[in-house]
Amino acid sequence: MRYPVILRLVVSLFLLAALVSTATAQQLGSQVGGQSSNQGLGDFSLGTAPSQSRPTQSLDKIVAVVNDSVVLKSELDAAVAQVKQRNNSPIGQAPPNVLRSQVLDQLIMRQLQIQQADRDGIKVSQQELQQGLGRIAQRNGMNLQQFSQAVAQSGMNMSDLREHVREEIKISKVRQSEVMGKVSISDQDVDRYLQNQSLRFSRDHEYHLRQIELALPTDAETTTVGVARDRLETLRQQIASGQTRFADVARSVSDGPHAADGGDMGWVSGDELPDSFESALAELKSGQTSDVFRGPNGMYLIKLEDERGSSPQQEDQDKVMVTEAHIRHIILKPTEIRSDAQTRDLAQQIRQRLVAGDDFANLAREYSDDKGTANQGGDVGWIPLNRVSPETQRNIKSLSQGEISRIFQTDDGYEIIKLLGERQRDETQEAKRNKVRDTLGRKRASEQGDLWLRKLRDEAYVDIRLPNYQPTPGSPGS
Repeated sequence: MRYPVILRLVVSLFLLAALVSTATAQQLGSQVGGQSSNQGLGDFSLGTAPSQSRPTQSLDKIVAVVNDSVVLKSELDAAVAQVKQRNNSPIGQAPPNVLRSQVLDQLIMRQLQIQQADRDGIKVSQQELQQGLGRIAQRNGMNLQQFSQAVAQSGMNMSDLREHVREEIKISKVRQSEVMGKVSISDQDVDRYLQNQSLRFSRDHEYHLRQIELALPTDAETTTVGVARDRLETLRQQIASGQTRFADVARSVSDGPHAADGGDMGWVSGDELPDSFESALAELKSGQTSDVFRGPNGMYLIKLEDERGSSPQQEDQDKVMVTEAHIRHIILKPTEIRSDAQTRDLAQQIRQRLVAGDDFANLAREYSDDKGTANQGGDVGWIPLNRVSPETQRNIKSLSQGEISRIFQTDDGYEIIKLLGERQRDETQEAKRNKVRDTLGRKRASEQGDLWLRKLRDEAYVDIRLPNYQPTPGSPGS
């Protein structure tokens, strides 16, 4: 197998803009939805890239001091090179110092998050690290051994890569620790959302967006807001007339985290968009630019590049049917005075009596160690099959109504089941509410994540030493 000569990390080993911006919404939101907190690691991929080697610190220049850490010029150079390579089109009108300033801001945010993880005592186990590396390897169509060989052939140091992956996992963990505990979605939140659903976009839709953001404090004066609105309106007219391109304006003036990439947010799920973005999107077709609008962090312009997904009518037609089974069971657990072998022997004796015609309910009351159901003759009631263990589910599916299962072992002990009945239940509304809860969780996680990142910046000591650094509103150096 031939491997690429150089290893390219699409979401850069130096945490480019994407990792500290929309990743907050996507990763934290996905945690609300029950996915792995390390999901973002799967975005690394193989390709071509400039060398990632770092000069020794004694010969390197410091471009920023972040509390008790530093960002080196070599790190910034490598990160800027990554951004340039990721852009298929030229950087355009953005001056080099603006691009370097924007990328430096992202490196500073990376340092702040790692420092917070260290203060919180967050550790990454070897198993977590191996799983993270495994996801990267899998994304590139390799196993870990093949991936290690590819890294070696690229000239990179595997130990450096492992350390970067460790840091990404720490960042994911600290986000979960610092943000997710503040995310709570009530039944009333879900009810309100459903009441307004007809006014909202399809939640299965995804949108490829670009944005231009002029950051404003939440308490900005009316005059300040008006100046920002007028500035964006002028730029919107220039874009609409063809005098300039949306991407070039984003690189030159946007305060948003995607500025270095021409404002390109990539594909964003509808459930991750703030309400203000949805309203602006309502009137757009692919290729069109929105009117100026006030959003979460300031004034915005967005461009809809493309969209994909099902229509609201299709969503309404999708039904969720769940198979439920009504069962009785007897569970026998080994104890200090009854060994595992003795427990299994007792289970076999009970099953023989059941097959011979003894009453299941009576034997459950006499022998079952499940105190929650023993008094009811082992009656578990109706249970969805997708919510029981795989072993229990297999045994239930193998039975006909009235039939008694073989003896099988679960985490609770040795189990015997009698199937009383099966039915299909429409769980569409429940599934819809769960989906809404996930949608709101993603949004709230994004909002809380933004607030947390701003708090980190506000409370940090940041000394920027980059020549010609261009501070932007909301950045660590502003």
